Amino acid sequence: MGLAPVLSFKRRAAVIAIVSLFLLAAVAAKVTVGRLEEKRKRQAFDNLTSSSIDRIAELSVLEYRYTDVMELNRPFIVGGGSFSLVRFSGVVKAGIRDVSRITVEYVPAEDEVRIVMPRSEILENVVDVESLRFWDIRRNLFVPISTEKKLLEIGAFKERVANELRVSGFLDNADARSSELVRALYASIGPEVRLSWETDE
Repeated sequence: MGLAPVLSFKRRAAVIAIVSLFLLAAVAAKVTVGRLEEKRKRQAFDNLTSSSIDRIAELSVLEYRYTDVMELNRPFIVGGGSFSLVRFSGVVKAGIRDVSRITVEYVPAEDEVRIVMPRSEILENVVDVESLRFWDIRRNLFVPISTEKKLLEIGAFKERVANELRVSGFLDNADARSSELVRALYASIGPEVRLSWETDE
């Protein structure tokens, strides 16, 4: 009768020891799996950053195409003025000029990718030279409309288009598109993606 409680105690101790070993093994396996998962995410993050972000010089995300016909007049009392038409097409592109300004950091403790991006700007505002057409409808030798004058007017028009696009929210749309693209790159590797802008406090 005195031997049974001792055996029972030894059995309980053995069971507790075995359960403890299983628990320790489970914890060790979980820690190992966690470390392996963190290592996998870190490698995926590093590979993605080096193969995508680091190799891009400029990120053009939005474009606006336009075609216009301008009337150019130079009035003159004697013989009337000069009158010309100019037709041209152009494109305005917006995005991030220097992608190296995008900073990306993986924070394992928070399981978070933190991205800080510069705001979008107009990258290109060009007229397609092949689309240029000039028609001199009426010419007065006293007040000619020179090619230089025509090109200056086209340049002024390009600036007006760019300013109108800025006011209309074109750059805000480019910000939204660029942030969406960069977020999508990192969303696939698992961690939460948090994005902020260089100008944000």
